Amino acid sequence: MTVALTGDVLLHAGVTDQARKDAAANPAKASNGLDYRPLLAGAKPFVESADLAICNLETPIAPPGGPYTSYPVFSVPQEILPALVDTGFDACTTASNHSIDKGVDGVKRTLDAMDAAGLKHAGSNRSAQEEAGTTMLDAHGVKVALLAYAYGLNGFQLPADKKWAVDVIDTAKILADAKAARASGAQIVLVALHAGTEYQILPTAQQREVATALAASPDINLIYGHHAHVVQPIDKIGDTWVAYGLGNMIAHQHRLPELVKAQHEVMARFTFTQGSDGRWTVTQAQARPAVMSNLNEPLRYIDLATLLADPAVSEARKAAYRVFYDRTVKALTALGGDTKGLDIAGR
Repeated sequence: MTVALTGDVLLHAGVTDQARKDAAANPAKASNGLDYRPLLAGAKPFVESADLAICNLETPIAPPGGPYTSYPVFSVPQEILPALVDTGFDACTTASNHSIDKGVDGVKRTLDAMDAAGLKHAGSNRSAQEEAGTTMLDAHGVKVALLAYAYGLNGFQLPADKKWAVDVIDTAKILADAKAARASGAQIVLVALHAGTEYQILPTAQQREVATALAASPDINLIYGHHAHVVQPIDKIGDTWVAYGLGNMIAHQHRLPELVKAQHEVMARFTFTQGSDGRWTVTQAQARPAVMSNLNEPLRYIDLATLLADPAVSEARKAAYRVFYDRTVKALTALGGDTKGLDIAGR
C-alpha cells in the first residue's frame, strides 16, 4: 500500500494570478474564472498512482467568490479544492500557523468546503467532539489514521472555550491520540507536524526531539512535516521513517532572490507491507524532488526526475533545473537517509 505525501498548498497571490491566466486560456474548465489544475498537472501521475495521497492545505478557504487575501493573513479561493481532488488527493492536513487567519469561522468554512469537495481532513476541528475523534482513511480496506498538529498560530489566540479548533504539537497528546487511533481500529498511523524554522534546511532541536519521542511509539508508523517552505532531510529513527519537511507543494515565494530555495520541494512516497504478524511497516521510502517553475515560465509543479529524463527537453533547460535537483538531494540526505534505504527518483 503506497502513500504519497506533499508539503504546503500555499496560495500566494501569484498562484491565483496564474490560475486566472490558465482559466482565461481554457474557459471551459474554469470555475469563477479560476483553474488550478494546470499548476498541479505535473504532480498528477504520482499522486494518482498512490493508494493514498495527502497534502497540507495551509490556508483557510474564503467564502464563495471572495474576498481573497494573501500573505500575511490568508483567505483563499475554494476552487483549489476540486483541483486537488482532480489531481488525486484523498486528504489534506489543516493544522498550520495560518489555520485561524480568519478565526474559528474560517476553520468551519474550510472544513465544510473540504467535505463538499470530498477531501478528508485532520488537524483542525469544528467542535470538541470532532477534535476527540480520529480521521480514518481507507486504502483498499486498510484503515489509516491521519493525525496532524501545528507548532503555533502566528500569535493569534483561540477563544478559551474553543481550544479544540486546532491541534497543537504536544508530544504526550500525540502519543495518546495515536494510541486511541489504534484502539479505533487503525492499522497504520501517520503523524504530520507543521513545525520547524522557515527556510532552514536542518530540523530544529524541537523537531528532532519530538520526532525521536514519537518514533519510539509502537502506535506510530510514519512521521512527516512541513512549514519550513524548504526541503528538509528524510531520516530513519530506529525502524520509523521521518520526513522532517517536504517544502511547498504549490506556492509563489521564489519571486524574491533570497527565497530561491523555497522553489525546492519533494513528494515523499512510502510503501507499506503487511507482515506475517499482521502489522504494517514501511518497506520502501522514496523521494521525488520537485520544483515550482522559474519566473520565465508559467507557474507549474515540475517533477524533476521526469524533466531530466525527457529527451524532448533542451539541454539548457535541463541544466537550469538540475541545479534544483542537486540542491534537493543534498537537503534530503543531510542526515544520511540515503544510507538507511531512502531511494531518490532520478538518482
